[in-house]
Amino acid sequence: MMMLDGIRVVVLADRLVDFGGSMLARLGAQVVLADATGMTAARRKAWHKGMGSSDAPLEALLDGADILLDDRRTDPRAGVDALAARHERLIHVVATGWPEGQPRRPVTDLTLMAQSGLMHVTGTPARPPLRLPGEQAYALTGIQVATAALMGLRARRLSGKGQRIAVSALQAAALANYREAVMYEHTGRVGRRRGNMLVRGSSGVRQIWPCADGFVTWSMIDNPGMMRALVRVMTEHGAAGELAQIDWDAILVADTDQAVIDRWQDIVADFFAKFDRVRLASWSLEHGLGLSPIIRLSEVPQSPQMQARGMFEDGVPGPLFAVHKGGGA
Repeated sequence: MMMLDGIRVVVLADRLVDFGGSMLARLGAQVVLADATGMTAARRKAWHKGMGSSDAPLEALLDGADILLDDRRTDPRAGVDALAARHERLIHVVATGWPEGQPRRPVTDLTLMAQSGLMHVTGTPARPPLRLPGEQAYALTGIQVATAALMGLRARRLSGKGQRIAVSALQAAALANYREAVMYEHTGRVGRRRGNMLVRGSSGVRQIWPCADGFVTWSMIDNPGMMRALVRVMTEHGAAGELAQIDWDAILVADTDQAVIDRWQDIVADFFAKFDRVRLASWSLEHGLGLSPIIRLSEVPQSPQMQARGMFEDGVPGPLFAVHKGGGA
């Protein structure tokens, strides 16, 4: 038995709710695609896994439905609000590009990435902003749409009444940029592109590191236990150098001079470069290093987590994971 067995979902799709409908289907709901603007084979493969489809009128599909995912990326479909209002127990999730009531503007993955601030902080300082690959803003919105639907079911269980829930794609994308908003609220400082650097306090630390067969992500942050664990592993391989003499409980990396941090990071870089991702990741799990391997796109379907979820049974999805030619697949 799955979480949403017996739950019926109707989807009016135009890219903002597509992934949310697929998520509900994977949780066991019966999901019917009633209408989809601009459907292509690639889009269906990428976004509509687990969904059925129907040409029946929306009015008929809503009879007995629990959830309506109503995509309003462009113009709302005529009469939907009136139809939804007839069903007192219906969870009506309305997804718009911008918060309801704001002036209409073009809603694309590009405009959402730009307006959310994600592009502003992605890339290197000397180059233009970067958009994340694929259609990540649509995916982020779909996640919030599915979450809203689940919250609506919970509210209905408690109140006995249906719910109308508005989801803004802009706000969904901005949630993924949470650090910059929090930083601005507390410091008044506007974030900017830093490249391969995580700035904390008066200094910055690297986040992406080359290793013997690719890259890993790790940062020298103020976590004494993690730092001691890494130094122990490095010491076992004769690679800790001056890091073995540091009392990590007595310092704050964020307040350490940048030149000193760079010297320490060079020692770590030399160590990481000698070992492959599997070895480094296994040490991380065993000792609590806080390190994660960065896998290539071609390796994603073979990851145990993805295989356990059946995410790639039909091959690699399309737009969500699209990359430019020669883009490191």
